[in-house]
Amino acid sequence: MSQSNGKTKALHVATLSGWYRFEQNGRDWRQIKRDLSYWSLTCMSVDPENPHKIYAGSEHSGLFYTDNAGATWNRANPNVPKMMLFSALALNGGVMVGTIPSAVYRNKNGGWEELEGVRVNSAGANFPPSPELQSRTRYLTFDPASPNRLYAGIEVGGMLISDDGGQDWKPANEGLTDMDIHEVLASKNNPGMVFAACGEAAFRSVDRAAHWEAITPKSHDYGTCVAEDQDGVVYLGSAKGRPNLWIRPEGAMAAIFRSRDKGSSWEKVVDNLNGGVMHMCTNPDGNGMVAGTSDGTLLAIDNSGVREIVSGLPFVTSVELAA
Repeated sequence: MSQSNGKTKALHVATLSGWYRFEQNGRDWRQIKRDLSYWSLTCMSVDPENPHKIYAGSEHSGLFYTDNAGATWNRANPNVPKMMLFSALALNGGVMVGTIPSAVYRNKNGGWEELEGVRVNSAGANFPPSPELQSRTRYLTFDPASPNRLYAGIEVGGMLISDDGGQDWKPANEGLTDMDIHEVLASKNNPGMVFAACGEAAFRSVDRAAHWEAITPKSHDYGTCVAEDQDGVVYLGSAKGRPNLWIRPEGAMAAIFRSRDKGSSWEKVVDNLNGGVMHMCTNPDGNGMVAGTSDGTLLAIDNSGVREIVSGLPFVTSVELAA
């Protein structure tokens, strides 16, 4: 993954012990800044219209934001309701956040409103062996071809979609046999195609989430994240078994898979990672990915191979590349 157009590329990393900023120097990266180190950050989103505006959500301390790419951070004021934040989506000059228990709040007119239709009764979710686990809005994203169409992946609850920017929501679970959703990708290169990484499988829809089919790599069933590069290549982070097994000596036995045919077949890019692959982000002006893991490793992946950027960070929850 190389620098392009002479611009300095920034890598923003959210962890369970704060936020990091790295900058690229040729093929190497160096840490520039660390902040919010007292806060356990669970999610992060860069404004698609303004790469200097970043939101970071925390477990117990609400939402933080920066207008200057992390030079200074502020609390969102008034802050979001006192719930654990699990997802954030910067869109149309504002921000939405997903919480546990499952709900979505939108910043509006300087305050916050809860969007109706997102709360899920976890007792009805198909999530063995722990149906008592409380549902949470694990991931929020939008359709690049139609930004008013939103997808909410509910961990222990299934898929919800909105066609009016989040005002109204409806379930979209036909063929989705695993309701434990960890991440959702609406393809930029193939309009109408949507991917979901789930606790027991990975799924694809070719009709905007109206119907789903399983596309899970045979060797790894626990999907953690999914992303797509600028060339339309799809990447899937996956592990052998659920996170409660990752404390074993061999760790998560995680892998990253790559598909050049929209998920119909997979090739293994890297295997036997000790930490689970928690999030991947796209190089905004080229091919390849950056991946962050639960054991604090950042990996750069492109056509030339896989390189370690850094190791020894806290548990990584989100990574974002910005110009």
